[in-house]
Amino acid sequence: MFGNYRPKQATQQALPPLAEGEGRSEGAGTARPLTGAATLPSSIDLAVARSFLYRFLAKAFEDPTPEGWQWLCDPNTQAAWQSAVTAAWQSSAGVPPAPAESEAYPPFRADAFDSFHSAYGAAFGHAARGGCPLNEIEYGDLKADPLFQPHRLADLAAFYRAFGLEVANDAGERHDHICLELEFMTVLAAKEAFALEQQLGAGELPLCRDAQKKFLREHLGRWMPAFTRRLAAATDDPALAALARFTRAFLEGECARWGIVAGSEDLLLRPVDETAEGLCASCGVTPLPPGALTPAPA
Repeated sequence: MFGNYRPKQATQQALPPLAEGEGRSEGAGTARPLTGAATLPSSIDLAVARSFLYRFLAKAFEDPTPEGWQWLCDPNTQAAWQSAVTAAWQSSAGVPPAPAESEAYPPFRADAFDSFHSAYGAAFGHAARGGCPLNEIEYGDLKADPLFQPHRLADLAAFYRAFGLEVANDAGERHDHICLELEFMTVLAAKEAFALEQQLGAGELPLCRDAQKKFLREHLGRWMPAFTRRLAAATDDPALAALARFTRAFLEGECARWGIVAGSEDLLLRPVDETAEGLCASCGVTPLPPGALTPAPA
């Protein structure tokens, strides 16, 4: 299901430690139900809906392929998306209502693949340092420590390992790529739904919820407003522009759901640092277009 990950052959590890002075909002051993999810069935439905929407976004931001485009255009996908959107917003009091332009399914049509593919290449290019990067660590404090990038990559890897996941050898992307981060949230929301269904509230449920809140605050929710603003300004393709608007509305709703503040839409791109770039290159990941597979050796 999650093409960028493979199961980790080890027991589940603890979450990465919190920074000094930071506390968990839920407290040890307790889980606060999400606002508006008052019953067990509605809580399960909400977690499943959120998992689907994260998976949908991960698929939409992959390097476009005819097979992936066919899935996005499938009426069954569109129906599932509409049901998930309804569950994600209407079942959660306190979450800002979805903007009108985000309530309609993005215009993914079978005959629009070529135009979307061209617009995707123009917006993202084939390198991490394009005008609208798909990688988290390209966005940040201009005066950040030179070790900012490798430290954030290590933190992401620790998150993934804590839930039994490792980036697949053929993923072709760094740990901070948008598709990997969205797929990770897909896994966490799915684990939450399973924990609710199996009534595993003593340990697993608080762990899943704490992880989602922490990951949104420190990673995905931090850079998504800036990324989606750049994307909306960088394209005139209807499908890609609609995808940017929906992504922003959904992620800001997610941050509100967990009671955290989304990052600034004015977050700048970090200047290229040759030292940091060299450290990041040491991970051994081949730079490829988003979602592409590592080519076979000659």
